[in-house]
Amino acid sequence: MRTIVLILAVAGAYALLRGWSGGPGLLLRCCLAVAALVAGLAIWGARPERSHTRPRMKNMRRAGLLDYLSLGAALVFTEACFVALTSSLAGPAQELAMFTREGMAELRDGGGAGPGEDLGNDIRFDGERSGTWIFKKNLERDLPKQSNHKPTNKPEVFVELENAEDAAKLLHSRIHLRAFAFSKFNGLSWSAVPSTRIQLQSPIEFNQTNAATAEIEPIPHRIFHAVNPNGQNVFTALHGAVSTDLPVLDRLAEDIFMLPDSATPITGYNYTASSKSVHLTDLLDEDLFPALATKDELELPAAMEQQLRQTATLFQEEPDLSSRLLALRHHLQDRYTYSLETTNASGANPLENFLYQEKRGYCEHFATAAAMLCRAMGVPSRIAYGWSGGRLYRSQNMFLFRAKDAHAWTEIKLHGYGWVVFDTTPPDNDATPDSHTAPDNEPAPIPEEALAADVESTDDDDPGLATGVNYTTLLTALGVITACAIGFLVIRRWKRPQTTADGQPLRHPEPAYLLHFKQACQSLGCPMPLGRTLRQHMQSLQKLDHAPEFGDQLLAYHYGVLYGDTPKDSSEEKQLNQHIRAWKTQVTETQNSQTA
Repeated sequence: MRTIVLILAVAGAYALLRGWSGGPGLLLRCCLAVAALVAGLAIWGARPERSHTRPRMKNMRRAGLLDYLSLGAALVFTEACFVALTSSLAGPAQELAMFTREGMAELRDGGGAGPGEDLGNDIRFDGERSGTWIFKKNLERDLPKQSNHKPTNKPEVFVELENAEDAAKLLHSRIHLRAFAFSKFNGLSWSAVPSTRIQLQSPIEFNQTNAATAEIEPIPHRIFHAVNPNGQNVFTALHGAVSTDLPVLDRLAEDIFMLPDSATPITGYNYTASSKSVHLTDLLDEDLFPALATKDELELPAAMEQQLRQTATLFQEEPDLSSRLLALRHHLQDRYTYSLETTNASGANPLENFLYQEKRGYCEHFATAAAMLCRAMGVPSRIAYGWSGGRLYRSQNMFLFRAKDAHAWTEIKLHGYGWVVFDTTPPDNDATPDSHTAPDNEPAPIPEEALAADVESTDDDDPGLATGVNYTTLLTALGVITACAIGFLVIRRWKRPQTTADGQPLRHPEPAYLLHFKQACQSLGCPMPLGRTLRQHMQSLQKLDHAPEFGDQLLAYHYGVLYGDTPKDSSEEKQLNQHIRAWKTQVTETQNSQTA
């Protein structure tokens, strides 16, 4: 039975840590999980008394308020240690898991090239981070099964336009500032299509051979962003980049370019680019057709192919491609909820959980779902990562993009236009924030100074825990709890009653009937002095002619329990209390009648 309780406690703790839709936050679930495990272990560790076992230490008093307070403090201390341990080990554990996974992938592939491994025949990064977006060393990014994002206001990218006309044009349209794009999706992660690494040198012009975009006037702009200490510094520009003034770029895969080392690592990168951005909303009056595509740009995950094609039939009745794409966008925006927190209680495939179970997620879920449904309709697609929205400072024709503006969207490949932005995330301030202008009295930041200040503040700040608790605060709290626990143990040590060698107490607490008898003697004017035994006091009462009729019964039971083998009998003790009460009443009445 105890083992079953332990198994249930472990299962309950696992369920709490995993979470569920609409459940409490992570910190509360961790505390409840620890409490469930402690209770399960306490019940499992209990052992029944056996005659051949060593006698246990017996409690000589009932638990008091101090005991319950100490128990609560011990539980809080245990849970705080658990939170500190899990939070501090989360980063190293993730790095170990990623390292193990990459090593297993190399062994599985026989040391051959996986997605993005041999793209210049040696892509090496010191870390895993690129701006707000994270991808692995082999240019791969997992679609997380669960999420609880909390973006900050950290400034990340500045985009300065050459003239006010371009700034106003971008302000009234959806800005998509792209860092990189992935085309290969296996159902669990996005990755770059294998390619050969190529170094581009000045003058750098990107391959834009689309006839329909030849007449579009490019938008020149200047980019400012920080240097990533982990080495993943990728070329960033407005969607549809056609050229840049950088002296050199390393092409890792299609539309993924690695920047050279920065000469000013504190103030970050500063370079210009020109872009011809094309959105689906700009082409709704045109006759659109899918462009020629590679296998990876149309491939669907095998485990969900049938479901995706079935869902895509909802839009096939529309008369043309533009109408089908709009119907797809309305389907996602009307039937799915934008949320930075996803629980995925069933542990399903993240895309399956978003499309067919939980039906909520953030921009990366919407973009992935749209890309897969486009492929099910025969339209080549991919996912792009970067920023959207931004804050315009009119005095400088400059947009500021913060961490909270990070965004992912779908890009579709159309005949004559190439890669076109197809953003299906709901138009919500938290989902895809609109571009907006800063107040006229708000001074425009200087990009280099803002980026340098952010680097210095990042170096000086205590990163704290993933739960939002500062290390200093947590350690101080643990120190106070530890000091209180030590003080309590010292006090209990001083007050601990002495025991015999077998653990039995030397002095038993007085039973209730004996206390009742002493109180009766006190009220009758015959108090029992300290150090006098019950037998001696009974003899004293006999001399005063106050000895009770139940005296022999009281002596026999009391000394039999205390020194003999007589077991405690609650019914007999209750009877003795009744005798004591009647004796007290009788003697009192006798004394009152004599006085009268």
